[in-house]
Amino acid sequence: MAEEMTCKIDAAFDSGSHTKSENLPVQVTSIRLNKDNYLSWSAALEIGITSRGRLPYITGEKPAPFKTDPQWATWALEDSQVKVWIISSVSADIQLLILRKSTAYDMWTVLARMYGRKKRVLRMYQIKRGIYSLKQGDLSVASFFAALKTKWEELDYHVNDDWHCGSDHALYREKEWMDRTFIFLGGLRDEFESIRSQILNCDEIPGIEEVYAGVESEEQRRQVMHIDSSQGSSPSAFVSRASRTGQRPVRRCSHCNKLGHSVDFCWDIHPEKKLVRGRPPSSRRGSSVLDSSQGNSSHVEKSKLSSEQIKELQAYISRLSTTQEETSTTEGA
Repeated sequence: MAEEMTCKIDAAFDSGSHTKSENLPVQVTSIRLNKDNYLSWSAALEIGITSRGRLPYITGEKPAPFKTDPQWATWALEDSQVKVWIISSVSADIQLLILRKSTAYDMWTVLARMYGRKKRVLRMYQIKRGIYSLKQGDLSVASFFAALKTKWEELDYHVNDDWHCGSDHALYREKEWMDRTFIFLGGLRDEFESIRSQILNCDEIPGIEEVYAGVESEEQRRQVMHIDSSQGSSPSAFVSRASRTGQRPVRRCSHCNKLGHSVDFCWDIHPEKKLVRGRPPSSRRGSSVLDSSQGNSSHVEKSKLSSEQIKELQAYISRLSTTQEETSTTEGA
């Protein structure tokens, strides 16, 4: 009997049908089940199996025919291929738990019972805690929204969503997604306060996809404006902006290329026009004398004089004043 079944399987391999195993890869997903990632693993593996036309083998829609049925050999070949996909996508310790299962459907259901809703209440608590504590931080808007969306999808998987009234269920889901919209908006950085206020001031909050699109557009706009502002921070751009806004334009010297004066008042070309603070322009010599006298006076102020020196200085000033008065009197006469 075993030899007969082997011949049937060999015949299925030798036929030109689409069930030839050499046309099908051994692995259909890069995600491996490790007891903690059942949701992402099952979703990825289900997509891979569906894309190869083998989904009924894990849903139970294609049960095994009798071994006397002519289709049994084809079914056994295709079911074995799905079993290979499942075994190759789980960790080594999990492989030992399902290796002896007779069908791919048995493997799939066993893994779902073991890891699909394992510690469901605790996992729901962990997911919700992660959702409420998640903030944008250094993430982009797209990355932040994707992180939230992943947690929401995992939470929906663990929730026992069995409603007797469809309309009540629809209202509940609508309220739930509004709450999730608030979570998304609340987790954004402060720089999005403007768009956040605009959304919250609407009479009716848009759907979360529309809200995400608006915030993501605002992020792109801010990035473009940041580039423009950094490029426009040069002195020439500043002068141009000042002239457009009606402000007094900043003068630029065509000789030294510095701001604040024109070439007519450039000290490099006209050193005699260099001003002393609080005094009118004077010749270079006068400025030098003035600077020298100021330096001497400050030096005198800073130096410490004895009382005798002070008396001598006062007497000298008194004699000098008397001499000037006598000279003035003589000239007047």
